[in-house]
Amino acid sequence: MRTTTAIIERSKDNLFSVYTNEYCFIGFGNTAHEAIDDFYLAYKEFQEFDEYKNIPKDLSFIFVYDTSSFLQLFKDRIGLANLQAITGINRRQLHHYASGVSRPSKKTVQRIQEGIKKYGEELCKVQLI
Repeated sequence: MRTTTAIIERSKDNLFSVYTNEYCFIGFGNTAHEAIDDFYLAYKEFQEFDEYKNIPKDLSFIFVYDTSSFLQLFKDRIGLANLQAITGINRRQLHHYASGVSRPSKKTVQRIQEGIKKYGEELCKVQLI
């Protein structure tokens, strides 16, 4: 199985896109989730065309998010209050980032990344009996 990176971004007009730098298919949507679904659909459809036989049929993706896309996608799964506890960033400010009202500084992006990474490491250590 071949793996490639797929980038999820929110544009200035608040639409989301998912694309790879290796292949020519792309997904769009009003939400990050819609764009990911459209991306997978485009991947499947491109495999049906002879001129795109170079696209592996068993391709897997590592998704890389811009901060707005990540927060928009995961705020419903994790919750902004929990993201505030994880990152130390005010819930209202996280909402502004998730909705595209404002963009975080590089320092804030790093702080969010570190909080999410630490939280993920804690979850990976959990063992249930």
